[in-house]
Amino acid sequence: MFYLFSRFLIRLGLPIYLRKLFIKGEKKLPQELPLLFASNHSGSFFDALVIGSVLQKPMYTLTRGDVFKKPKIAFWLRQINLIPVFRGSEGRQYVKNHDVTTDESHQALKKGAPVLVFSEGICVNEWNLRPLGKGTARMAHKIWFGDDALPTMKVIPTGVNYEHFRGFGKRVSLQFGDPISQSDIATSPGDYEKWLREFNEILTAKMNHEILTIPGDLPRTEQIHRLNAFFGGEPARGNGNVLLRAIGAVGRIIHQPIYSFFTKKAAKLTARTVFYDSVLFGLLVYVYPIIVGLLSLILGIFAGWAAGLGLFITLPLLAWVGSKY
Repeated sequence: MFYLFSRFLIRLGLPIYLRKLFIKGEKKLPQELPLLFASNHSGSFFDALVIGSVLQKPMYTLTRGDVFKKPKIAFWLRQINLIPVFRGSEGRQYVKNHDVTTDESHQALKKGAPVLVFSEGICVNEWNLRPLGKGTARMAHKIWFGDDALPTMKVIPTGVNYEHFRGFGKRVSLQFGDPISQSDIATSPGDYEKWLREFNEILTAKMNHEILTIPGDLPRTEQIHRLNAFFGGEPARGNGNVLLRAIGAVGRIIHQPIYSFFTKKAAKLTARTVFYDSVLFGLLVYVYPIIVGLLSLILGIFAGWAAGLGLFITLPLLAWVGSKY
């Protein structure tokens, strides 16, 4: 229930937080088959929010295991379908949990739920695909050829591409590539290490096809040119007729105190790391509706319920226009 409630809020919040979300390849996703989404990881947990908001079925996501160490936090993380991944670098005592992670993912896939894995392993705010670890390949091998195998599972190369990595008003492109099937790997599954290498070569090529690549040392003007070209020449915010630009400006001015408070809070909580955008959006998506509700209630008490309802509708609408124009 908490997952569905959160997804409902996220689906309402993303159109306000993002200037535009482009989705490519959704129609070619295999229906009624187990799907393992292999994604890049440049936007921290925001990547999972974007992907999960698009999929119809509740999704399970593999995430760093150290955040599960406190039982109370682990309980709520489980409510939003997160599966912990413990790396050997976090302690030898966690190595045994590698199989537990795969087994939990396997059980989710058997139930028909999609599973998301970040194949690069770590998150970095940059426009390119980093070398893939072996985790996704090992998981695919065990699910395809291990006990209680799921030979019909498809691995979906996935790219989440951002115009920028900090704050609202960004363009985002979510792209699903051609599925990888068990039969696409020519190497015998018994030749384990060679099989893993071939799987990663195929996955890398397919993921690169869905991911924006911009060298970090390019001048900013050239980066902007490539970003605009990637997003299909979509004009930057500020375009549109005079009325929409004026309403957008009003929306941003009205929301500036609220937004400024949350940006400072997110920066303090994350020390301006790669988690900044995820924490900022999380604070907004859960707390902003409460703020709007309380302000509308107060106005309704003093000025009438029609005025309160008007405020309840107008504030999010102004925020939406402000992010677009």
